[in-house]
Amino acid sequence: MSLFRRTLLAAALLPTIAQATDCPSSKTAKNGIVLGRLDAMSEFRKAKGPLVQTITSFGGPDKQIVYSFEGLFDLSREDRKEKYARYPLSDLSKILPLKKGDRHTINFMPFDAKSSADDWVLELTVTAEETAGVGRCKYDVLRVKQETKRNGKTTENLSVLYSPDLHATLAKIYDEGTASQAIVAYEHIRPLTR
Repeated sequence: MSLFRRTLLAAALLPTIAQATDCPSSKTAKNGIVLGRLDAMSEFRKAKGPLVQTITSFGGPDKQIVYSFEGLFDLSREDRKEKYARYPLSDLSKILPLKKGDRHTINFMPFDAKSSADDWVLELTVTAEETAGVGRCKYDVLRVKQETKRNGKTTENLSVLYSPDLHATLAKIYDEGTASQAIVAYEHIRPLTR
């Protein structure tokens, strides 16, 4: 192969190689990742223990701060309009690692005087293993159905596409399987630079 052809081939491959290395992996995600979509930019950082902190900005000065269990489900959420926190009464140490077919029931108590006396349950069911794309990056994810019940009645029902490698939820699917199904998914990803 001539020097000219080798130079052209190298030049053609360089952007592809550079783009692939921009995709966060399980190793680089430990330092944090940034996930974004048209109307939001979210910074995911590992906090203490099994907590992941997510700070989301929506194009203005307002921010939403969420602490989640390994990026899988929210434990607290705070922004200008809302403050919400729940304390798990169940042992969370046996939830991970997840695999298809797993079911977990988590009893919890919200830090809210009006509803803390009620019986609250979060049911997690891993319904599928699949691949999800975020921009040009591809990740192995688990589809996890999350059903929240208050005194036995469903108050919230959604599925998430959860990346165990990134400790992040890449998409949320509301009203799954119905005519009003809505998917809220991140469209691009990059490592967090500090």
